[in-house]
Formats: sequence, structure tokens, C-alpha cells
Amino acid sequence: MASYSDFIDRLLLHPDLLKKLTPSEPLSWEWPAKIRDAADGVISGGKEIADAKTFALVRGALLCAADALDAAHRIFQDDPSDLGSYWHGVMHRREGDFDNARYWFRRAGRLPIFSRMHETAAPVSATMAKQPTWDAYVLTGMCEQAKFGDHGAAPECVILQRVEFDELLAYCWRTGVRQMGS
Repeated sequence: MASYSDFIDRLLLHPDLLKKLTPSEPLSWEWPAKIRDAADGVISGGKEIADAKTFALVRGALLCAADALDAAHRIFQDDPSDLGSYWHGVMHRREGDFDNARYWFRRAGRLPIFSRMHETAAPVSATMAKQPTWDAYVLTGMCEQAKFGDHGAAPECVILQRVEFDELLAYCWRTGVRQMGS
């Protein structure tokens, strides 16, 4: 796991983080307020913010991971970029709004992070290993099947959901926060 700030690292250690495919309530009732109310400097660990729009996606990603989907939605819908659109799709998939998720994934198009996501996912997912690159539509279809009865698909979906989140968060962090030596 990448190291971020103490604030983010503590959240990422929560044992139930991203274990639900379609959560109905936040992971805990305290985390969404902490994430929403935290100053940028607390989330960044005092590091300089290099790209404010991408850094806002970090906050949205944390809310999404904490199952605070409405709060994440407010952030993602305000970012029309490909990356913002992709996160918007992730949030709708987690809501169980699969057609809307597919719409946002189409808007996002192919992201530069997809090859890395695929490299990370292929060894832990037979389904993703069969794809030529990361495929959000395949994961969305699997999650839809899991929600509507194919409970055997759920464990692989949870693994892929975490891979997707970890790689996207790391990408947003590298882009949104000034790294040492840059």
C-alpha cells in the first residue's frame, strides 16, 4: 500500500473498507464528517497541493471508500474531466446504479492508469486476466450479477473494487499533491 498522510493512512487501515459492493450506509458515522471537514493540509499531510481539482478527487475518493456515496457524488459531479467522470462511474456502481455507472465510464474513456490497474488486477482475478486491459464494464457487469443473485462473483468483485480504488487513489495523489523533488 502506498503511504499518503497520517489521515489517509488511518482511514485505509479500516478492516471493512471497500468490503461492500453496494453499501446502504457509511462505513462509520464519524468518518464522512471527518473527511468532509478536514482541511486540505490535514488530508495532504502538510504537503503542497499541486493540482486542486485532482486533489478534490482524493477527498471524494475517501468519501466513496467510506461508503458516504452522496457526499462523494457532490464532489465527482463537479469535475467534468475524464478522471472525475471515472470516479463518478465508480460511485454510481457502488450505489447499484449500473447503467448510470456505464454512462460515466463511457464519458471517461480510457485513462492512462488502466494498464497499471490491469497489471495489478490480473494476478488476483481470472476474469480481469482474460481482458487486454482494465475493463470497468466487466467489473460493473460482475457487480450487477453479484447484486442480483450470483453471490459467487462477490468475492472477486470486492478484490477488483479494492484494486481499482487503490490504483485510482494513488494516481490522484501523485497528480494532486506535489511530490518530493518535483
